[in-house]
Amino acid sequence: MTPFTLKSKTEMGIPLQATFHPERGMNMLSYKLGNLEVIDQSTKEVFEKKYAGLGALIGPHFHRRPLHLIPQNIDENIFPHSKYFKNDERPDPFSHGIGRYAPWKVSYTEENFTAKLSGKDLWNGVPLSQLEGQNFEMQFHGMLTPSGLKLKLSAVSDFDSIVGIHYYYTLPSGRAVIFSQVQNAYIIQNEKKQLPSDWNFDKEHNLTYPLDQDTDFTFFPYPDPLLGKIILDTETHKLVTTYHSDSEENSWQLWHPKGASFVCIEPVSSQNPRRPNLTVSSIQIELQIFEKNLC
Repeated sequence: MTPFTLKSKTEMGIPLQATFHPERGMNMLSYKLGNLEVIDQSTKEVFEKKYAGLGALIGPHFHRRPLHLIPQNIDENIFPHSKYFKNDERPDPFSHGIGRYAPWKVSYTEENFTAKLSGKDLWNGVPLSQLEGQNFEMQFHGMLTPSGLKLKLSAVSDFDSIVGIHYYYTLPSGRAVIFSQVQNAYIIQNEKKQLPSDWNFDKEHNLTYPLDQDTDFTFFPYPDPLLGKIILDTETHKLVTTYHSDSEENSWQLWHPKGASFVCIEPVSSQNPRRPNLTVSSIQIELQIFEKNLC
């Protein structure tokens, strides 16, 4: 199945569109308000090589699995992207879960879609359960409305699992800052700690975080542990990520290599993405774009 595009218009009549690729892990190739593109198109090369970059998914696992859970003897002729992970000395050929790699079954209209993925599905003749190391079912729903893009991801699995997004948002030149209300705790290098005392974090739990350093942290929403709101403020636009979870097993990951042209804001269905605790989980996300010269 070739890529498809959802279309809508804002109340001011400005076109909104989001393009997805079902055959390539339901990656969101593009998300635009008029001519303003918020997905970092310079990551397209990474997408073509490794299925990462652009608008990648997370699930049913996060990052890299323990060695004993990684499938052995992956055929590079069938899954040619796997050679790049070996070259990087990263042994998991399906980092962040098979959901971002395999073809999804999709039905869609101009405004919404429903996508499904199962461990029983075959990819190049191989069951996805064999590649993921467990049986599972994932569902992905999307709707483009005049206010923005609404997404819902869910998973049911044999073992503890996770779902979320790993979208690469573009950073125009100039200052870029993250604003969010968060708990006074974060995970850094798989250890939970209080936020550093020299961060801009006030008594109302408002965090102001400039994207000027290496960043790979997990945060938790405040005051409602089920509802997170993260604002990416750039020179040209704001991107507002709002997410809701039915369980306190949720968090959001912030990843930005220093000097990179992108930042990833990743709502996920686990308090510790590397150690999920649920075999049934879901998360609902809304992404809104506000162009500054139109605000």
